[in-house]
Amino acid sequence: MDAENYVKFQYELAKVRDNVSTNYEPYFGTFNDIDMYSGLATNDWVDMVFGNTGSNWNADFTISGSGENFNWTLGYAHIGDKAIMRGSDYSRDNLSFKSNIKLSKKTSLDLNVRYSRTNVRGSGANSMNDSGTTSGNGRLKHAVCYAPIPVSSTIQNIDEEADYGDNAPPLQSVADNDSRRIRNSWTANAAFNWQIVDNLHLKIDGGIEDFRQQDDRYYGLTTYYAGNTSKYPNTPSSLYKDQTRRKFRNTNTLNYDFAEVFDNSDHKLNILIGEEMTFTKSNLVTSMIENFPAFYDAQMAWNFLSSGTTLYTSNYYAPNDVLLSFFGRVNYDFKGRYSIGATIRADGSSKFAKANRWGFFPSAAASWTISNEEWMSGASAWLDQLKIRYSFGTAGNNNIPSGQLNKEFSATTTPWLSNTDTFWTAGKILNNPDLTWETTYTHNIGLDFSFFKGRLTGSLEVYQNDTKDLLILFPISGTGYDSQYRNIGSTRNRGAELSLSLPVIMKKDYSLSINANISYNQNKITSLGGLTAITGTSVQSYWASTEIGDDYRVEVGQPLGNMYGYMCDGRYEVSDFDYVNGKWVLKEGVADASAIIGSSYLMPGALKLKADEDGVIRKHVIGNATPDFQGGFGLNAYIKGIDISANFTYMIGNDVYNANKIEFTSSRKFYNRNLIKEMDVDNRWTNIDWTTGELITDPDRLAEVNANTTMWSPSIGNAVFSDWAVEDGSFLRLQSATIGYTIPEKLTEKAFIRKIRFYVTGTNLFCLTKYSGYDPEVDTRRATPLTPGVDYSAYPKSRGYVFGVNLTF
Repeated sequence: MDAENYVKFQYELAKVRDNVSTNYEPYFGTFNDIDMYSGLATNDWVDMVFGNTGSNWNADFTISGSGENFNWTLGYAHIGDKAIMRGSDYSRDNLSFKSNIKLSKKTSLDLNVRYSRTNVRGSGANSMNDSGTTSGNGRLKHAVCYAPIPVSSTIQNIDEEADYGDNAPPLQSVADNDSRRIRNSWTANAAFNWQIVDNLHLKIDGGIEDFRQQDDRYYGLTTYYAGNTSKYPNTPSSLYKDQTRRKFRNTNTLNYDFAEVFDNSDHKLNILIGEEMTFTKSNLVTSMIENFPAFYDAQMAWNFLSSGTTLYTSNYYAPNDVLLSFFGRVNYDFKGRYSIGATIRADGSSKFAKANRWGFFPSAAASWTISNEEWMSGASAWLDQLKIRYSFGTAGNNNIPSGQLNKEFSATTTPWLSNTDTFWTAGKILNNPDLTWETTYTHNIGLDFSFFKGRLTGSLEVYQNDTKDLLILFPISGTGYDSQYRNIGSTRNRGAELSLSLPVIMKKDYSLSINANISYNQNKITSLGGLTAITGTSVQSYWASTEIGDDYRVEVGQPLGNMYGYMCDGRYEVSDFDYVNGKWVLKEGVADASAIIGSSYLMPGALKLKADEDGVIRKHVIGNATPDFQGGFGLNAYIKGIDISANFTYMIGNDVYNANKIEFTSSRKFYNRNLIKEMDVDNRWTNIDWTTGELITDPDRLAEVNANTTMWSPSIGNAVFSDWAVEDGSFLRLQSATIGYTIPEKLTEKAFIRKIRFYVTGTNLFCLTKYSGYDPEVDTRRATPLTPGVDYSAYPKSRGYVFGVNLTF
């Protein structure tokens, strides 16, 4: 909104709430002063926060050498990214070394060492993991909602915003939500290869991975944490985390090829047996320091941690994660026409109790290359390959945190339970000694084809995946715990994928090729372990804290990603009410949404919701985040040294839960918030006679004033999720495009340059969509996988350009 519409909205909100003298006049003056705000310059907070011109610097360097019995490669790569958001930087440095040493005629040694250092700085925009609140410290929200003009009170000790965590000054919010992450990791892998006898190979492979990550999170005065959660309110705080993880891996395989056993080449048989063990140790040190001096910024707090008050320090050693696997594989091929293969794995995980520790996962595959049949020889002029295949497999999943078998205690602090600074608690997750492997059963039928000497190649896949004994963090009540990991329920995914490649033109000086893929997938919940549906915390996105409640529906027989809300019926009109003794009384038979929007807001112009046939307003499934189709296609061309490529991605049929749309068009419990232009006085319902500043009570006059408006009033008590906020997220995006030029070698060889290529690449160049938000490809509230497709304060995608040069000496 511009300044005038913003002030008019504040006046109307105060008038409806009957507190003009306390919540309007101290900030904006009397009603007669509104004209002063007409044409007043406003702050563009979105541009100030996200309007930086980002820059990206990439460089890589590789050298290699070889001798009679060895070769090696040493490489270095750097990525530096200055983001579009103020104060957000990213850098990564990678150093790698690879070598192969031939020890003897039958033995060799492979060595691979890699080091990586990553440095991330900035507050980001998505508040999903912000401590102290689930409703958000999102920087995009503040940039849109914050007052477009300076707002200060003429009355001493009245703050412009009672709760900064919900509406902080945008630039201050960026500074007060600062963070830095420094990650150092290195891996070393070595493999000893031994050809024991002809066609019998032994490989002993081992590796070490060392991971260290330091996270510093600063909570300044305007954060929700400082105002509502801290033991020392209205002082800065800092959360320090130091995470280390060390992983050891050993894999031993024995492979025998029966090539010399058979008298001819019609038969091919290969057998592999192996064993693998991984051992992971991890440690997390967490320290919460509060009560820094009020003038501290993030850097000062991190530099002088000892000047704050340490609430607690937790040094958590996770139970060792040990995985032991035995596996075997056999593959047989006859004349290049028929092949079969089978694999069996036995995996034992320390995350499960002894009775459930081992999982057995067999798989098998068979294929028939029809084009190699003798009776297909007549089609060789146009058919290169035609192959049909089928596979069945099982795979296990143990992707849950270690330590779920026994009750674990950790240090915490709260003034509500204890007068001491630190006490020990069992946490919020109840242990479960009965956990076992989650198992996925996969059926796949595929068709590979190639025609006209490779002019058209591709594959078609049809699959069905059934996952049983799902490992789900399940909400529980009445136990003192919030949740518990359980094996509960099953899901089914069915779909098809088609990929094509068409080299349209293949000449020495020019070429053109096209590639494309499309996939279709349907998912369904087949069981919830005896439940018909899951309700509660697991199916709440929490973008508006607890105001909305369950906004997703997980139900047997239905797909995942179902959005759950009300059906919008526009707005209440004057004709829906009788005006009796100075009050608006809803007419009989008109749906009553007062319990949802707030009883004091039930008047003409309020948001209206549809009722069922029995006259009751209920929630329904109003959208689904899963797309019907998704994929991409690309073009590659070459014309006498000029190369061109373009890559597109698309999605069809997915719904987006546009929480921003609700946030930026409603007042809810707040004051002094700005809204988007759809809520300008000329577009929305108004209850004010703008010539007098009084509420319009004459029904005919009220209807006349709002005859040419379409939107409802922003005055509402709670955030309401309806199908109005569910939008089609289908899109076509030009993900990247590159144009380059390679200078002819005859012009560069005198400078000892084998190849020099200049190029420019653009990313996210355009996106065709009907979605009204910043980006339809968004997914911000994934505390659990049960609430996908929410767009709330997401970091906007940026358009980027890269200029580069490739040199080969």
